[in-house]
Amino acid sequence: MKESINIFVEKISSYNIFNNLLPGTIFCCFVESISRFSFSTEVIWINLFIFYFVGMILSRIGSILVEPVLESIKVKNKNTKEPKKYIKKAPYGDYIEASKKDSFILVLNETNNTYRTMIAMSLAVAFVKIYDWLLYDLVLCLGGPGRKLSLIIAWIFLAILFIKSYKKQTSYITKRVEKAVARKEDL
Repeated sequence: MKESINIFVEKISSYNIFNNLLPGTIFCCFVESISRFSFSTEVIWINLFIFYFVGMILSRIGSILVEPVLESIKVKNKNTKEPKKYIKKAPYGDYIEASKKDSFILVLNETNNTYRTMIAMSLAVAFVKIYDWLLYDLVLCLGGPGRKLSLIIAWIFLAILFIKSYKKQTSYITKRVEKAVARKEDL
C-alpha cells in the first residue's frame, strides 16, 4: 500500500499538487473543522484521491467562475480616473511565444493558477458553511427527497462545470494548434 502511494506521489506533477491536491486537502480539512461534513476515510490512498478530486473541482471553479468575475472587475486609474481592468491578461498567443523564451513564465503561471484555486477554495468553504447553517437542517427535514434533490443539484453543477472546463481547454488546445500550424507555414 505504501509503495502504491509513493508511486502516485512520484507521478503527480507540481501543477497537480499545488492546484488540485493541496487545495483539496485544505478544503476538506477546513470543512471538517467548521461543519458537519467529513471527507476523510480510514484509507490513506482513498483520501488522496478524494482530496485530489475535490481540488480538481475547486480548480475548475476558479477557472470557470472566479477568473471571469475577476477579469470583469474595473477600477479607477489613479492618474486618469478612468476605469481600467483590475486583472489584465496577456493575449494567449503572446503567452505561448514568451513562455518559449522565458521558461520562468510557466512557473509564474502555475503560481497564478494556485492563487486562483485558493480563492475558489475560500469561497467554496464559505459556501459550505452557509449551506451547513441555512440548508442542511432543511434538507434533513425533507428526508430522502431533500437529499436526492441536493445530489441532483450538485451533479448538475459538476456536469456544467466540467462541460465549460472542457470547452475552455479545447479552446486553448485549438489556439496552440493554430499557432503551431502558422509557425510551420512561416518556415
